[in-house]
Amino acid sequence: MPPETEVIACPACKHLVRVPADWLGQTVACPECKATFTAPRREGEVLTEPVLLAVPPAPPAVGRRTDSFLLLPAFGLMLIGFASTAIDGWVAVRSFGDPARAEKDVVVILKFWNGENQLGEKTHEQVAAENAPIVRTIVLLCTVLGAISFLGGLSMLRGKRYWLAQAGCVAAAINLANGCCVPGALFGLCGMLLLNSDDGRAHFAR
Repeated sequence: MPPETEVIACPACKHLVRVPADWLGQTVACPECKATFTAPRREGEVLTEPVLLAVPPAPPAVGRRTDSFLLLPAFGLMLIGFASTAIDGWVAVRSFGDPARAEKDVVVILKFWNGENQLGEKTHEQVAAENAPIVRTIVLLCTVLGAISFLGGLSMLRGKRYWLAQAGCVAAAINLANGCCVPGALFGLCGMLLLNSDDGRAHFAR
């Protein structure tokens, strides 16, 4: 026959603990919260109250960690974004500050792609003068996209602002300036796929 037992509520967490009768009045530990307490004693037909002795310290708070699977796209977005912001930003400042120099840069690009051939009935200089404002606008836009890519990678690394991390992936994928389009598209697509996974959303939910 099993020994007689008493059901006692842990004074720390109120979890019901089954204590053998011969342990009454002794120190026992709660299997749920690991607190130690003195089991009640029997006084006639009544049990005394259990006395809490010690509660185990709470585990140290674990800081937000970056899941390793997000490190590559996060640093990739930051690298591509920083490069684009620096290069395109410098070109944009120079283009808006010196429009004549901006036209010369466009002429260089046109001659690189088309050689010395005329562009229909217009010279390279004429085409550059007509399209320099558009080029300046595109360069400025690429500067903004680069900044968004960098901030998106930083958000992914920190696990904050899920929407900004998504925006950074999209910005990196469509930023076509200065040869960043291929690696940017790879990092952007990889980051977007990981962000939309259960693990990716859980990384930002913590």
